[in-house]
This record gives sequence, C-alpha cells and structure tokens, in this order.
Amino acid sequence: MSLPTQDIHPVCKMRSGIVCLSLIFGFALIGCRLFYLQVFQSDAGAHEVQRQHQKSMMVQSDRGVIVDRHGHPLALNVDVTSVFVSLKSLQDPEQTAHILAPIVDMPAVQLRKLFRSTQKRVRVKRDIPEEKARQVEAMAIPGVKVVRGPQRFYPKKELGSHIVGFAGDANQGLAGIESHYESFLRGEKNRVRYQQDALGGVISSLNKHESMSDHAGYHVTLSIDEVIQFIAEDELAKAVNQSGAKSGTILIMDPMTGAILAWALYPTFDPNHFRSLSPEDWKNWAVTDPYEPGSTLKVVVAAAALEEGIMEPDTLVYGGNGQMPVAGTIVHDHAKSSWITFTEAVAKSSNVGVIKVALELGQSRMLTYLKAFGFGEKTGIDLSGESVGILRGLNKWSGLSLSSIAMGQEIAVTPIQMVTAMSVVANGGWLMTPHVVSSIVNGRGESIRMEKLEPKRRPISAQTAKRLGHILETVVEDGTGTRAKLTGYRVAGKTGTSQKIDPKTGAYSSSNVIASFVGFVPVEQPRLTMLVVIDDPEEEKLRWGGTIAAPVFGKVANRVLPHLGILPGGSELMQTASSSNLSSQLEHVQ
Repeated sequence: MSLPTQDIHPVCKMRSGIVCLSLIFGFALIGCRLFYLQVFQSDAGAHEVQRQHQKSMMVQSDRGVIVDRHGHPLALNVDVTSVFVSLKSLQDPEQTAHILAPIVDMPAVQLRKLFRSTQKRVRVKRDIPEEKARQVEAMAIPGVKVVRGPQRFYPKKELGSHIVGFAGDANQGLAGIESHYESFLRGEKNRVRYQQDALGGVISSLNKHESMSDHAGYHVTLSIDEVIQFIAEDELAKAVNQSGAKSGTILIMDPMTGAILAWALYPTFDPNHFRSLSPEDWKNWAVTDPYEPGSTLKVVVAAAALEEGIMEPDTLVYGGNGQMPVAGTIVHDHAKSSWITFTEAVAKSSNVGVIKVALELGQSRMLTYLKAFGFGEKTGIDLSGESVGILRGLNKWSGLSLSSIAMGQEIAVTPIQMVTAMSVVANGGWLMTPHVVSSIVNGRGESIRMEKLEPKRRPISAQTAKRLGHILETVVEDGTGTRAKLTGYRVAGKTGTSQKIDPKTGAYSSSNVIASFVGFVPVEQPRLTMLVVIDDPEEEKLRWGGTIAAPVFGKVANRVLPHLGILPGGSELMQTASSSNLSSQLEHVQ
C-alpha cells in the first residue's frame, strides 16, 4: 500500500531558491574578498601585522667621555635612578608630599614647596637607591614617576673642574669643555625598532646590526695631565690659604705646542654638585677676567728693546737714584740705583730703567709689540667667554700712558694671554694658539680632530728670544725672583706686583695687590711655561710676586719636572724626541 504524494507549494519552492542563491552569492563574495586580500593586498596585510607587533622610539645616545692626555676619565656616564613629579598630573600635593617625604629623605614642607613650582615637571630626588625606587613605583601615586637613565659623573670631583665644566639634568653641557664641545659630546638621537608580544612586552630589538656607539657622543681627550693638574691645585691651595688671599691661578703650558698641561683655579668646586652653586663659584676667570699684570709686562718691553736694537744686555741705563719725574708725577723704585745695565734693570725690576727704555721705543712701537705678543685680542683658546683684555688705541693714550704701560698699568690682560706671551720667549719667538683639547674620536675609533702646530705669528726672532731668556734667568739667579730657583734646573722668569683699584676711591690701593710670577724651565730647552697669580694676599710679607708667587712656581716645577722625565742636571739628555722635533718644526715655519 503506498502513501499518497503531496505537492510542494510553489511559494516554498521560490523561497528555497532565494536562500540557495543568497548563500551561493555570499560565499562567492567572501571568496573574492579573500582572493583580493591574499593576492592584491598581501603586502598591506603584512605591513598591518608588522605594525601591530613592531614599535619604534627615539633614544638619545650616550654622551661622550672626557679624559686627560693619558686616558684617565674626567667625565663619564653612570646610570642614575631619579624620582620626578608631573605637576599637572599630581592630584593631591599635600598627601603626596606626606607619603614621599620618608622615602626620599626630604622634609614634607620642602616637597610641598617644590610642588608649587611653575614648571611642568620637577625632580624630587636624584640618585635614589633601587629598593626605594621600587617602593615608589609600587605605590602608583598619580603624577609620580621613577626615571632610570644615564647621568654625568665626575670621578675626580674638584680636579680640573673649571676646565671640564659640567652637564645638566638633560645631559646638556652648561660650562667648560662640556659646553664648548657640546656638539661633539652630546651624541645623536637614534630610532630604535623593537618587537613586542600581544601584551606589549618587548621581545627583542630589530636593528641589532646597528651599534649605539655609532650614534654616541665623541670621545674628547684633553691636553691636561691629571698628575700635573693635581700638583698645581695642591700647591695653589696651600699658597692662597697661607697668604689669606682671595683667590689664585696657575696655568702651565707646553710652550712648543700651546697645549695646556694644567689649569688650576682656587677656590674650586665639585661639578657633581653644581646645582647648589652660583655662576661666580664656577666661572673660569683665567679667560674671562683681565687684570693689570704689573712688572711681568716688562718682558714685552725688554723683548721690543732687544728686537729693535735699542738695548743690548750690557747697555747702561741711569737709575736716577730710584726716582724719575714723568708727566707731572714722580715714579719711584724700591731701591736706589745710579748706572745699571739693561740686564740689571730687568732683574731688579727697575721702574725707572724700564720706563727710559719704553720712552726710547715710543708709543707706536710699544703698541705694535704689545699687539704682536697677543694682548688686546683673544688667544683663540678653545673655551667659552674669553676676554680680549684692555689695550687702548694711541688716540686714548695720555702723556703718562707709555710710562704706566711699561710698568704694567693702564693695561689689563687675562692669565691665558700672559702665559701665552711668555711662551713666545720660551719657544724661540713664536706666538702659539693655546688649546685644552688634543683630540676628538668618534664611536668607531676614527679621529675627527687633532690639534696641529699652527703658530699665529713671530713677534721676535730666535736670537732675541734666546738673549731675553738669559736676561730673565738673572731675575731668578740674583734678582726679584730668587725664590723660584731650583736645584739642578735653569729657570727664567719675571715677578710682578700690581696694585688693585680701590672701588671706593677710584685710585690705586696701597694694600690690595695682585702678586704674580711667570717663567719657563729648563732655560736650555723649555718644557713648560707657568704663570702663578695670587689675588689680594692679606699677609703683608707675602704681598709681592717674589715672596708668594715665585715660591709657588718653584714648588710646582720641582714636582712636575721629574714627572715629565726631566731630572736635575740632565735636562738636555732627558728631552724626548717629540720635543726636539717640535722645536725643529717651529724653526721651519715661514
């Protein structure tokens, strides 16, 4: 028996057909879309996947290090952990100060004052221990953030601080070499690409082939010798404290190259703690502040007289029994003398004798030689803020000016100008350009800068320099600079004592002076030129260049010369080949 057949309603048939067609059309669209994405948009899809898993950020490369001439570090980078507060994001300043105070070891009242700053972000604590840093992070205080990164560190502290300078919180040079060579030291910003997981964690760097050293700041080597710098600072501090002086300066130069071996100023400072100091505390006054040089300027008068043939070492000069009328005033000497030789006039620092020499030179030639020796212009030292000093044009000279300048008055020079000028006599007549940086090397070890032997000009001949050197040797042997004498070494130099202007009266003070000594050693083949300046010594017996500055020269030289390999009585035998070569090079410069 068969079941009866039921016919399907036509409407149902139509609906089924529409559904089937819709399904077929939908799958066709999906297939086309997949084909389009996989074939025509494969690169774009891959890029989108890469974008989701790869990130990049700009990273500041490490700052370059600063070392002395032997590679001893003077400025380097260390990782430091600091606590910062974003004042805009800070929700409860009072409560935050209360919570942070015991952790960062600061009074809450100090923190609250800090939080009232007008800056967007303030540093609360620098160089915080890691365990305390993690404690701060765990609290998750709104606006408070722990930042880890490299900061500048000065391992030798005060040593050479006025030369090295310092870099600030953003690792930007603010003073000294750190500032002057900022473009070399700071390094470049580098885009670092890295791969991250689904949670945003870093898996690995994607530009491992690139070295951060390729973008790091350049390696700067100074001409400063760490040992010589220490000796100079040590003896200078003793002299300033002994004499009760306001401050002191010692500059030591290699006269053959212009390289600065030591740059000592006292009082000094620790660049690791520069934030608590004022600009006056770290100002490098050996380039910025000119002073009246006093009798040390008689070296230039003597050089000009010898070069012009006005004087010979044994030419007689009348000392006027210690006094001489000049333009309505009377100039005095410390000791009465009648006829003395030109050599004796320099050795005894006779004002009368040197003024008579200057009058024979005349204003025009005197000014010409002062300029030739580098006064009235910048030396070109690679430090910021250099002063040209004070050297007026002839149209501003009075009838007394030539005599005053011969004694080192009515003219102001910087310490770096003075030591550079004496180096002219030491090296055979050449004016060199002083420098404190000897080389700069990039991250790949390639030297991009080396100091070259480039004399500016030749103010005097080699013969004049040699004869003047012998005259200046008598200053130390039996003149005003006997306390600079060294056993086994021949020393040449000149003392100076200049009166300071009393700001209350506008006249020269009878008690406030600058005592100085500038010289070179050994005379036969000079290895160093040194200037010692003691500003305003209080001790009455030590207010003279010969009683305070000259002994410092002797003490420093006595410790430095053996360090340079120059032994007493054997100076000529101990000279290095490089020093001899430099002398030859200077003689052949046209």
